[in-house]
Amino acid sequence: MFGVVLKNKREELGLSLQEISHLTGMSPKQISSLENNRLEDFIGGIKEIERLTKLYARKLHTDINADLFEKLKNPASAHQDNLSEVEIPLFLLSSSSKKHVK
Repeated sequence: MFGVVLKNKREELGLSLQEISHLTGMSPKQISSLENNRLEDFIGGIKEIERLTKLYARKLHTDINADLFEKLKNPASAHQDNLSEVEIPLFLLSSSSKKHVK
């Protein structure tokens, strides 16, 4: 997912968590959460995740595929695309979808 792309790019550029934290104004914890796809750490939901991810990507001079955000917003499309590695946090699922999650 997009966290891996950001982490790989940061490491490729030789930047530490603290350095990218300084560049973005985000806390190291937020950066680590994005990089490790711990999206449940963001109380602002998908809008906050999308905003911070775009900020992070912009500071790394890299693009994040906007389709990834659509897949987060619409879990059914992620399933249809056979993206089994995409783990959708429960808080992002609609209340009707939660009934089917074990």
